[in-house]
Amino acid sequence: MGVVARPRSTVSAVPRRRGPMGAARAHGTVSRVRPLRLAWALVALGCTTQEASVSNGGSIHHAEDTLFVASPDDDALVLLDPTTLAERSRLVVEGAPSKLTEVGDALVVGLAERAAVAWVRGSDVTYVDVPCGGTGAAIALSDDEALVACPHDDRLVRLRDGAFVERVEAVGRPTALTRLGDRVYVGLSRRGVVEVRDASTLEVTRTQALETVPGFAAVQLEALVADGTGVVASYQRVDVDSDRSRDPSTGGYGSVTAGTPRLEPRLLATCGGRYARFDGTERVASGPSALAFDRARRRLWIAHRQTGNVVLVACGGEGLASPNDREARVIASAFVGRGLEGLTLDGRGGVFVDVAFDHAVARVFERDEALVIEGPRTRTLGPTRLSDAALRGRALFHDARDTQLTPSGVVTCASCHPGGGEDGLAWFLHTATVGPKLRRTPPAWAARPELAPYHWDGELGSARELTLGTIRALLEGDGLLVDLDALVAYMEEVPAPPARPADDAAAAERGATTFEARCASCHPGGGSDGAAHAIVPPSDDPAATLRVAQTPTLEAVRARPPYLHDGRAPTLRDVLTSADPEGRHGAADLDDAALNDLISYLETL
Repeated sequence: MGVVARPRSTVSAVPRRRGPMGAARAHGTVSRVRPLRLAWALVALGCTTQEASVSNGGSIHHAEDTLFVASPDDDALVLLDPTTLAERSRLVVEGAPSKLTEVGDALVVGLAERAAVAWVRGSDVTYVDVPCGGTGAAIALSDDEALVACPHDDRLVRLRDGAFVERVEAVGRPTALTRLGDRVYVGLSRRGVVEVRDASTLEVTRTQALETVPGFAAVQLEALVADGTGVVASYQRVDVDSDRSRDPSTGGYGSVTAGTPRLEPRLLATCGGRYARFDGTERVASGPSALAFDRARRRLWIAHRQTGNVVLVACGGEGLASPNDREARVIASAFVGRGLEGLTLDGRGGVFVDVAFDHAVARVFERDEALVIEGPRTRTLGPTRLSDAALRGRALFHDARDTQLTPSGVVTCASCHPGGGEDGLAWFLHTATVGPKLRRTPPAWAARPELAPYHWDGELGSARELTLGTIRALLEGDGLLVDLDALVAYMEEVPAPPARPADDAAAAERGATTFEARCASCHPGGGSDGAAHAIVPPSDDPAATLRVAQTPTLEAVRARPPYLHDGRAPTLRDVLTSADPEGRHGAADLDDAALNDLISYLETL
């Protein structure tokens, strides 16, 4: 096992290959994307061939002789030549385009920072308004229908021919989608499960838990891929509260004890669950972000955002597997670049990789059980949403290779704060310098100056202090030579999930009136007064004891269950009712109608 890396300044040419529908070219504008109708029809009917290959590229899509890459940093859809990786053209797609899929003669694009989905035909972009604050993963349901995930709203939306059709609930933060025949698979990152749904009705027919061991959770379920006969899922397995008697001197979350870390990437696959090794080699892996499966060769490609490497695994089998500790057979692995976001098969036994943080694209293929890397080739970048300092901070926030941040490649800031947000978990913290205490992860984007001091008990007065303390106490790095100012800039600039349009405008307006009368003194404008209040409901768990709590911002509060400092309240309704029997949050005397209106308003923040 090894790696053959070609110089970044050159990209070797490979023979041009025309797709079965012919070649589509772009000259200054986006060409009309010709669908691979034959391949789609085979999957839709549940038919497969040994030659077929399946890929859910996410942020990158390969259609015949064009490579499409979503560029959320500068609101663009970039078209590349798949042979040379040279840029052909760009199209403005506003709203932080994040995920792509091909539907008939269109590309459907999820928009992370807009209450809409982009439907792209040729050089025309149609923004389809949807009842979601931000959209993500997308798949084709038919030649004119798409299914798009709304991760911040626990919803899926169906679109047909560039128009919104319906929404369905998918509780648990839907972050990954794939399809196999008449079944749709939905990865729910907050619950750590995969839902199996009927592709026509979208009704749930089965639910598969990724982790069943008490104290462990599955998060960052960002990639699913169908191989024609089965489905593979990748996720991050985390130890949140398995052993409260654990000796804190054994270390925080960056440590590896007897070869086993407390955070580890896993697969839900018949070929095995474990594949990373924390031995200082390229087998160290953290933050799986994309999958691609080559059926003809029975090869599974896994990209990692935190470690920047691609891992190639021998894999295959039917149906959803059960969680297991069996180790998959890794063929090779190699570092490609920073912040890998997407994979798509190249049709020649390799994959194209979206090296997102480097704003580059690479081609990776296997030769003699080693990975060969062509590129990465940097693409054009327009004016960016984040400052240069914040872009550097984002790379550090997700970096598991810098030993001054974390010594073993296990954990990063993004492990608990994916995308600068939060993981939806309450962690039992117990290290040499922290704990014991049970605390719900707050969003990292809440580390803005106006929301100081930080942590639930307000123990940290500045974002710089927060950052260095986290590196040393939890990631176990020394923090030396780490650009703390860049990390702080990222947390200050990374946006919260965008607002969601009201489902019932009149109800939300009535709820706003109630909010102003009862809640605004502590949450002015839906934010925070920056003060501590003795309104914490009592708990039977000593680790959850907290006398006073800093007022959290209610920005994007709908997207952040479970609630309260220990995560005891599953829903906003629970915060205001069952978790607050003494009425400390001021809603005890509201009737059901007024309570519903208040929640309607909160969901628009």
